[in-house]
Amino acid sequence: MSIFAQQPSEDFYGAPAPADFPQELGTPVDDNAAALEVPAEKLSEGIFEDKPFTFSFAIREGYDDNLFTTETNRSESFYTNMAGGINYTAESSRLQLSAALNGGVTYYYTRPGEKFDYTGALNLQGSYKLTERLTLNFSTNTAYLAQPDLEVAGTSARNNGDYMFSSTTIAGAYQWSEKFSTDTKYNFTPFIYVEDSLNDSQGRIEQMVGQSFRWLVLPKSTAVLEYRVNPVNYYTAPLDNFGQFFLVGIDQVFSPRFKVNARGGAELRFYNSDNDNPDYFGPYAEANGSYEYQKNSSVGLNLRYGTEASGLNGAATRETFRIGFNVVQGITPKLSFQGGLNYLNNFYNEFDKQNPNSDFYENIIEFSLGANFKITKNLILQVGYTYTVDMAPESEQLSYQRNVAFVGLNMDF
Repeated sequence: MSIFAQQPSEDFYGAPAPADFPQELGTPVDDNAAALEVPAEKLSEGIFEDKPFTFSFAIREGYDDNLFTTETNRSESFYTNMAGGINYTAESSRLQLSAALNGGVTYYYTRPGEKFDYTGALNLQGSYKLTERLTLNFSTNTAYLAQPDLEVAGTSARNNGDYMFSSTTIAGAYQWSEKFSTDTKYNFTPFIYVEDSLNDSQGRIEQMVGQSFRWLVLPKSTAVLEYRVNPVNYYTAPLDNFGQFFLVGIDQVFSPRFKVNARGGAELRFYNSDNDNPDYFGPYAEANGSYEYQKNSSVGLNLRYGTEASGLNGAATRETFRIGFNVVQGITPKLSFQGGLNYLNNFYNEFDKQNPNSDFYENIIEFSLGANFKITKNLILQVGYTYTVDMAPESEQLSYQRNVAFVGLNMDF
């Protein structure tokens, strides 16, 4: 496990995942990346600057009271985590490019079995204005993780060993007229688990093709009509399924500091006949927003309801309502506080079609608090705490509670 899991909810680039795709096809949260963010004043450096590269190093000491996310026979340990990273940014009149490579290692002093966890991530994001009307976008985010990440939809909420998550998106936006534009996107996302038995039951490839039509109805309000297809193919398990989304929405800019994107509509999903799942037809909704209410202080909100990969053996999907809230409060130029709250309500109903009593709900809450103190321009002291509780009364093997705390230093140079 990387101890950098105690950061506020955000993607690799410090913002909510785009509304154009469900969260499972968005950017994974990598613990090391969160701790090794590039300072805002350095993001403007580009191909015409003397120093487009920045380097980071972090070390943390922490304590985890439930290493294997179990309800009974819990294991606990103090740990040391070290991580390093390199970031690159470039910008010209047509091109914007950012890249980050980071990795970390965590040593658990008293964990049974293997004492080390390793994590790493490679992230690329680029935008190129091909013509005055056509803009091409590309992003790829690959992370090797050792602990569950509640912000990545479709992954297990429990410790299942090491796994790799990769998400690549290519997109084109074309401005047909002053008020009408279209966006076309394709996303490719594989999940690979190191443990063979887990990869056989949950390893898969998710794809998403989306086409949206956008009308500028008011100077700051854009209406959106969108259609998506979402084939999901498992490597071994007979859990393949095919989803479609029919959505309407709005992208609203209240001010440069206050923005909201929302989509809503219907989801239709067909399942592999070998798994004997009934087809699903139900509502789908997603929204994200951010508000910078004062300098160095902001709030963010992410919401999603729909199906996603179950993360359990024998079930292709679950119905999930998830909401994430984070706040950053600047106290002084050197001191800031962060808080985050993630809530998931999961409904599993695919295990035994002949027995409706096999259906059950799961509620997961993750709460985090942290503080940053800038000792010098390039040295930051961090402390943080995360509490996670998984409540599934009708499936006790899923339930657990967990406390993780840390203190550490981040250095940029």
